[in-house]
Amino acid sequence: MISAALALLAVLQVLLAEAARRTGPAGRPTALLGCALAYDSAVVAAGVLLGEGRPLAVLSTGRFVVHALGTPLVVPCAALALRAGRAALAAAWAAAAALAVLGAATSLPGLHLRPRTWADTLRYADAEPGGFPVAAVLAIVVLLVIGVAAWIRRGTPWIALGALAVFAASAAAFAAPPLGNLGEALMLAGLVAALRGHRVPEPAPTPL
Repeated sequence: MISAALALLAVLQVLLAEAARRTGPAGRPTALLGCALAYDSAVVAAGVLLGEGRPLAVLSTGRFVVHALGTPLVVPCAALALRAGRAALAAAWAAAAALAVLGAATSLPGLHLRPRTWADTLRYADAEPGGFPVAAVLAIVVLLVIGVAAWIRRGTPWIALGALAVFAASAAAFAAPPLGNLGEALMLAGLVAALRGHRVPEPAPTPL
């Protein structure tokens, strides 16, 4: 049942990614992030079908790469959703690059995967986790700061609510891992809502 729910969640994340893409160039990084999150949910959903073995282990390694390199994308995604200025956007991309390097350096070397089950799900997790996921947490903290500022200054609550949702879900994921995927979907929905709220309208067709 949980595996089926995760499969549906992956479909929802793909739909959100498509909604982001449709907002124009500013939505493309969010669309990429949405596809990465959908991949994560889909791999966990497929775990019981694939069973223990190399195929699932390889796909699961991709999950860790996606989290290390993809999570920092939330910073420029938020900046683009809010139509930040050139300097702020450059700072957002620089922060994302630095966090991606930090995340890769602290979470990928020495990755040693072992199968883990929860309810009817099967996933590969790091047998010896490298400790506190500082890069991912910093990325979400920055997202929350951006979101709160947008809420106060522009009345746009979606980014802040998405960041709060992923924080709460990540804490609960220690007891129920699939809640982490749900939190990421809510975060993605917040980014897409902010994008659509600031979408630049297409010009009206010129009458002949």
